[in-house]
Amino acid sequence: MIDEHRHSGIHYENEAGVALLRVDRPEARNALSWAAQEAFARAVDAASGAAEGGALRVLIITGTGPAFVAGGDLKELAGYGAPADGARLNRIMSRALDRLQQLPAPVIAAINGDAVGGGCEILLACDLRLMAAGARLRFAQGAMGLTTGWGGTARLVRQVGQSRALDLLLTGRAVEAEEAQEIGLIHHIVPPGADTLVEAQAWARELQKWPRDALAALKRLVYATGSRADEAVAAYERTLFVQLWGSENHQEAVRAFLEKRRPRFNQS
Repeated sequence: MIDEHRHSGIHYENEAGVALLRVDRPEARNALSWAAQEAFARAVDAASGAAEGGALRVLIITGTGPAFVAGGDLKELAGYGAPADGARLNRIMSRALDRLQQLPAPVIAAINGDAVGGGCEILLACDLRLMAAGARLRFAQGAMGLTTGWGGTARLVRQVGQSRALDLLLTGRAVEAEEAQEIGLIHHIVPPGADTLVEAQAWARELQKWPRDALAALKRLVYATGSRADEAVAAYERTLFVQLWGSENHQEAVRAFLEKRRPRFNQS
């Protein structure tokens, strides 16, 4: 068991084979600072090691408070506008989410509240997703002058198809739980008043009853489909994301966010 909650806002523990990775920064709507990103990656590494050794059967990822994850912490990242900073951001979380997808055990996203930007990329890297009835999903990367940066475009296209992915990415509109289920972004809606994490834990206990090696093999088989194309897309995404990270439009989006005003894009 590791618990980095006090220092980074990431809490990880494994109890009887069901591990919990919780983003616990409710004051920032669970946005990920540099320290939180690195701790998130370490927690995924710990989960991967436990799963490979048979000590972990299911991993649940959730947030604390009214949000799931709000992507990167713009208040901290505003001071890191160089392309090298974008490369660092891409490297830490892309690797973590790739490893999450490769985990030889089911991963459940317990979407307790709104997921924005990178938060949507995290839930897409999970195998199974349940969502609180009042939560919303929003791919806000375009509004911030960016592409997805953590592998989200390839995963989204694979999940909902090219046409729906274009709608979600180009408009950045909010998606309610009912629509998210209808288009295949999530599997179950948690009814009002029910606890999303409790529902996820019940699902995890059901999965524990199945053969561990069979579940791992089935997961590998599903993700093997189209994997070479995904690698090429991920490399292209990395190039575009790093280029845009240092762009004037992205810097203007961050300034507008911090100053609580509408951004003024395309000024140069």
